[in-house]
Amino acid sequence: MQNSGSLFGWLITIGLFLTLLNFPVKVVYKAAIARLPRESKEKKIYTLLQKQIVTHHRFFALFTTVMLVAHVLIQLMYRWFSWTGLAAAILMVINGFLGGYGHYIKKKKRSAWFTAHRIVAVLLIIAILVHLVTNGR
Repeated sequence: MQNSGSLFGWLITIGLFLTLLNFPVKVVYKAAIARLPRESKEKKIYTLLQKQIVTHHRFFALFTTVMLVAHVLIQLMYRWFSWTGLAAAILMVINGFLGGYGHYIKKKKRSAWFTAHRIVAVLLIIAILVHLVTNGR
């Protein structure tokens, strides 16, 4: 059971990767794909991929949050408490609340919440990298 903590940690990483794809997929579309002709096969495929990623962004985030809860419970029960993990978990929860606030309360209208949501995402990536480099200590 103690090795399950690592499994859930990697599931968090996969979920977070899918969640964070939202931004680069839009940037690539604006920079390169939008210029392609409407009938272009590449544009049609990319647009389909982009639609899936953008549409499911909040569900990827929800999956990541569920995996985070499982990871934290397993780590605390079978392994150890981690300060770097706590920092990453707090940032992930804050970002989830920011995303929920923007989606459900602000109805996707961009304001300070959106900038904070992106800044916290960058801080979260840094926190997770520190967590991995320190071996979860």
